[in-house]
Amino acid sequence: MKISVLVSSFWIDDGKPEILKNCLNSLVGADEVLSLVTHRNNPLGYSDAWNRLAKLATGDYLIFLGDNAVQVKGNLKELAVSGTVTCPLVNGQTHPFSGFVFCLPRYIYEEFGLYDMRYNEGSHWEDTDLWRTYTVNNIRIKTVDTVDFNKLSNGRTIYNIPDVKIRISKNMDEYRNKWGDNLGIN
Repeated sequence: MKISVLVSSFWIDDGKPEILKNCLNSLVGADEVLSLVTHRNNPLGYSDAWNRLAKLATGDYLIFLGDNAVQVKGNLKELAVSGTVTCPLVNGQTHPFSGFVFCLPRYIYEEFGLYDMRYNEGSHWEDTDLWRTYTVNNIRIKTVDTVDFNKLSNGRTIYNIPDVKIRISKNMDEYRNKWGDNLGIN
């Protein structure tokens, strides 16, 4: 079993290189680590960055991780559960599925894909779309409480992107258009 960790980093300010370094140095149990760094002068969309990393990865399990996280407990191999998308604890608490950190078996990625590129020009909702895709296809999602990450900052990158509120609204509209309902909230 090979574990690939994929870290996307958007260098919105001069502190991001150190944040990425701390993230990468904390990883325990990775067989392959791929990081894609984009700069504010030449950014990639969220969906595009993750999809590019996934195409390059060679592991049986793909762990997607935001650069502002530091592994503080466990071994990444514990996230590898056949037939299941797993999420570790974040700051010691159960974290609902999001693109911040999760582990995906390769065969699920190959069958169902990853982030829908229609969300690439916007912000947010790509995680909700991915979660919903897995849910409607009866893919199990569970928390693994033996692995924990400290999320060191919240919104440092996303809320420094120009026109982020417009971008969030754009993706919310894309989600509504795709799923045709009240944002998946019952």
